[in-house]
Amino acid sequence: MLHKLLFLLVFFFVFPARSALVDRIMAIINDDIITLSDIQEFKKNVPTSELPSDKAILDILIEDRLTKQLIKKLNLAADEEEISSQISSILKNQGLTQKDLQDFLKQRGMSYKQYRDNIKQSIEQQKLLEREIKSSITIKEEDIRSYYYTFVKGKSLKKSYHLRQIFFPAETASDKKKKMALAQEAYTDYKNGSSFEALLNKYSTSLDPSTKENKGDAGTPNEEDLSPSFKNVLSNLKPKTLSAPFETGAGIHLIELLEIHSQGEKSYSETKDEIQKMLYEKEFKKILAQWIKTKKEEAYIKILKNNLK
Repeated sequence: MLHKLLFLLVFFFVFPARSALVDRIMAIINDDIITLSDIQEFKKNVPTSELPSDKAILDILIEDRLTKQLIKKLNLAADEEEISSQISSILKNQGLTQKDLQDFLKQRGMSYKQYRDNIKQSIEQQKLLEREIKSSITIKEEDIRSYYYTFVKGKSLKKSYHLRQIFFPAETASDKKKKMALAQEAYTDYKNGSSFEALLNKYSTSLDPSTKENKGDAGTPNEEDLSPSFKNVLSNLKPKTLSAPFETGAGIHLIELLEIHSQGEKSYSETKDEIQKMLYEKEFKKILAQWIKTKKEEAYIKILKNNLK
């Protein structure tokens, strides 16, 4: 329940309202101003560990003011029906009731009106982005195909290995020498016909507790997660075969390869939507950055540097 409620605030985070206290003007944006109290109010909503500099905060607030001015100029304000519809959709998707929301807001010291104001601003920002940016982005079919054949098709497949192991833990050099002798003995037993299970039973007092508990099953690690020692042994190990003993920093291992799993190459039709989304997001970020830069250049912005730390 808590993580659903947190979504309501995190997803619709907006910049705090400007304090009524006018103490020191930090910047002028067209016919609006940002004060020192705006910056201080912003800081209250950001964890100390993630707090940006005053200069960075001022830049964020400038972009926020410009966005609000454009929304007003283009008549993109959200009405009460849109806000209520958006809240109902959020509650439905998160499996929450109106009471759940109100109780959560109360715990966080936020009024329902403040929450509706946040939703209103979120809707208006979405409208602005759709009007100014999203409508201008087109991802062509040839771009998707080009990406697929350049970066997806024919690339090496990821592998994972289902392993069992007989593991003798050892830390010191002398201990490793003793455990290697035991492991060599176990390997000889295997060569003479002993099963994996029989080896676990015979050498149980010397094995790692987790090895005994899991009956030797080491799971299905991905190739990139394996140590160089394991990779080297697996490169020459046939399935259903126990390796000769080998040493790592943790001790002495004998591993059995049960299965190799390969992530199959996906077809163009399987990856098309994913590639299109990735290319769209990349283009969106590029155009958004340029759009913000242009809007700043078009606006009258004066930063009072003497008032800024």
